[in-house]
Amino acid sequence: MNLNNLEDRIDEAKNLGFSPKTIAQIEENIKLGVPEFKAYDSMPATAKGQIDFTLHYKKSSQSDFYYFNKFDAVHNKVDPLEMGQKYMVILKGDDGKNIVKKLDNVNEAIELFKKQEGNAELAIGKDVAHKSMVANMENGKVNFVAKTFQSAYYASPIPQTFYVEEGKGFNKEQAGNLVQGRAVYRDDLLNIQGMVYKAWVMLNTDKPRDRYNNLTTRIFHDPSYGFDLKESLKSFNIKDLENPERAEKIFTGIMNGNRELVKAEKASGETVNVYVEASVRFRKANFFLENGKPEKREEFLKPGVKAEQQGKVSRENKQERAAGIAR
Repeated sequence: MNLNNLEDRIDEAKNLGFSPKTIAQIEENIKLGVPEFKAYDSMPATAKGQIDFTLHYKKSSQSDFYYFNKFDAVHNKVDPLEMGQKYMVILKGDDGKNIVKKLDNVNEAIELFKKQEGNAELAIGKDVAHKSMVANMENGKVNFVAKTFQSAYYASPIPQTFYVEEGKGFNKEQAGNLVQGRAVYRDDLLNIQGMVYKAWVMLNTDKPRDRYNNLTTRIFHDPSYGFDLKESLKSFNIKDLENPERAEKIFTGIMNGNRELVKAEKASGETVNVYVEASVRFRKANFFLENGKPEKREEFLKPGVKAEQQGKVSRENKQERAAGIAR
């Protein structure tokens, strides 16, 4: 085992934001000399479910070096596992005893369960004695899927692969937010000529997937696209922005693709907790109540800005009507 290589792989995973539990999986497999393995991680989704990550590692055929150049992220509409729980595919052996395969990843558990041809059970729990069945199969035919598990079982979401080069690329948090449809800001992107540039990035769900079954990306170059997050948020009566340290955390969180919880004041004077995220494509910010319901951004505009924007909308409407008459 090459200890420097092990250290590099551990540092790499840490820098990309993967959990200590995941790093322990990586370290264990490298120390055991497993030729090729996967490590797993997850994070809660903003709405229902969680984001599951699968990290791919492979050992060189020429040395003790391990390589890590990609991980998959997928949004599964299933509740996160509790501490110590696993997905279990349970079969009956020829001797009548249970054969149990434990898995961390819901997609791999469902895939393995669907491959069975006899009697099988898909369950969640710490062990067979403490489990809850979520799907059952008799003679190769599925005859039960728990209502709470049906969206995960039948949805079959397609993972998005994120590539890592020398430890650099989208991190766990950014990738998790991208697969939820939000934009992420990067200031270290490289063009074909090797020049560094800044841009907001989104996954393009309007176009077909590529030959590797990945969504392509939409790039909104900064500053040429014309969206300035800080200037946009300054138009709103967000109380947290009055504290420079707190403001910087909000900006950083949104640039990583998060919805950030802030205190904002409505035109009526009422202060409420709302989530705010970047709507880069439309050069705006979106607001959501704590229950996830969208809130009108105009409710939080500063008085002077609101009057200015209303005038702008009025001018645009007049121009559109004039254009319509001209046609």
